[in-house]
Amino acid sequence: MNTENPGCLTGVARAIALVVVLPVRLVWDALAYCLRQLWRWILAPVGRALGWLIHHLLVIPLQWLWEWILVPVGRVLGRLLHYILVIPLQWLWEWVLVPVGKALWWVVDLLLVTPLTWLWRHLLGPVCRSVGAALAWAWRIAGVVARAIGRAIRWVLWNAVGRPLAWVYRAILTPVGHWLRTWVWEPLATVGRAVRAAAREVRTALFGGPR
Repeated sequence: MNTENPGCLTGVARAIALVVVLPVRLVWDALAYCLRQLWRWILAPVGRALGWLIHHLLVIPLQWLWEWILVPVGRVLGRLLHYILVIPLQWLWEWVLVPVGKALWWVVDLLLVTPLTWLWRHLLGPVCRSVGAALAWAWRIAGVVARAIGRAIRWVLWNAVGRPLAWVYRAILTPVGHWLRTWVWEPLATVGRAVRAAAREVRTALFGGPR
């Protein structure tokens, strides 16, 4: 749409915007005024009153309780524990437990550690080393003897069993096997083949060949 007076359109647009925005602005200003008055006359005084009450009814009594009761009582209890518990325990540790422990260790060292050390150093240690060396030597000698016995047993078994069996196999069984194969199995096989061939010919003559 074309117009010859843009100023008129601007005035109309402004009037419409003013009509739309003015109620919103009035409501916003009213809410802001109400909230300021609510904070000024209700919330702020109530907050200050609550702060004053909390400070005078809770903080100050707790400070007074801490400064005049808990701290002195704690100091008194600390001194009592120091004099009733810590100092006696220190005295017990320094004058009873440590001396008794040293005495017990001296007795154990004198009656147990020193004799055992001397016994190991001069008796058990040399004996154990000697026994170990003897066992190692005996193990080596036993290995040598066992190998010699094994060789002797193998020689005896070979000469008593293996060599005769090998001779029997070479001198008797092998020639007998060759003779049997040449003069028995091969003729029998030839006869068997001839018999099978004759049987096939008879079957063919009687029943005819395969169809």
